[in-house]
Amino acid sequence: MLQWRLLTALVLAPIVLGIIMAGRWAIALFIVIIVGLAAYELARALTPLSFTATFGAGALPVVLSIPYGTSGALAGVVSGLPWALFWLSSRPEARTLRSFLAFLLMTLWIGMPLAHLVLIRELPDGRYLVLIVVVGPWISDSAAYFAGRFLGHHELSPVLSPKKTYEGAIGGLVVTVVAVGYFAHAFLDVNIIDAVILGVVVSVSSQAGDLFESVLKRILHLKDLGRILPGHGGILDRIDSLLFTTPAVYYLYVLFML
Repeated sequence: MLQWRLLTALVLAPIVLGIIMAGRWAIALFIVIIVGLAAYELARALTPLSFTATFGAGALPVVLSIPYGTSGALAGVVSGLPWALFWLSSRPEARTLRSFLAFLLMTLWIGMPLAHLVLIRELPDGRYLVLIVVVGPWISDSAAYFAGRFLGHHELSPVLSPKKTYEGAIGGLVVTVVAVGYFAHAFLDVNIIDAVILGVVVSVSSQAGDLFESVLKRILHLKDLGRILPGHGGILDRIDSLLFTTPAVYYLYVLFML
């Protein structure tokens, strides 16, 4: 299991970093692909809704954010309502609570947060901030995993995620604050306090995103939402932290650091 996690990370890391450095359109295309993979997983987990229906709900905020920024992302969320109405009215078999949940998740949990990845890239320090929101959760998750594995004794949330421990959560927090804080202070030209706050926000939101998906899987009685990534599960298992971290960092930076 650990070997597969490391191998997958070694393959994905240079690809993702290359896309970040390539610029706005490469990031936008990559995000649309991620939305497509997430839509496939949710459509499979929350049948009888189709892939096209779920993909549209998640893609609208992302696509509209490219030309119209924050207003476009919000318009994409609002447009998700008539999009859902169209599909649910034309397909009687899809009028279920699971289908409605799929629309909400694709729009609010996946589409809107990923649209903020496009918005972050457009900020003055966009390239460095994208690195923080993408790599920061990797650092937090990895540090929490190893700290929990070697030091963990006290369960953090035995009902939601029995393998998570307080020691792991604290380890993830400390390592992320050091790594992200140093990077932010060096490359974003923010003061030490702001750098530390940014590191805390990245780790806390990252771990919250992971716990949210654990809650969702408990509700749906699923072990994994997908298996596309060896050692990690599905694409949603890999980006669950990113979905909480991206909007958190965006608004922290725009409201208090810009």
